[in-house]
Amino acid sequence: MRKEQLVESIRQRDPLMAEAVDGMIDYVTEKYPAAYPSRKQTEAVNAYLKSVHADGDGSMSERNCEHRRIASMKITLNCIPALAHAELDRLQSVLDRIAYDKEYYMPERDCGFHR
Repeated sequence: MRKEQLVESIRQRDPLMAEAVDGMIDYVTEKYPAAYPSRKQTEAVNAYLKSVHADGDGSMSERNCEHRRIASMKITLNCIPALAHAELDRLQSVLDRIAYDKEYYMPERDCGFHR
């Protein structure tokens, strides 16, 4: 299934899930992927996890991190029609890192002169 078709079908049921799936498929299928997902991609995943109440009380306790990790597996399950096996493994690895670190993304570079 093509990514566009998959995302559109998910968007009809759950727009936040669709944004997370769209961003993570883009990240995993890049020809030369970055070491970290972009801030926008990470924020889309965090928005979905928050919408399904995986954050609990908002602290990053071990229990809440595990809830986030389990909820992130639903993103991987929704990506199955569009990704190969190795890409799915990489995706879940990145989602696991996001589950344990809400700010797991490529640091943004400041523009301008540095002294």
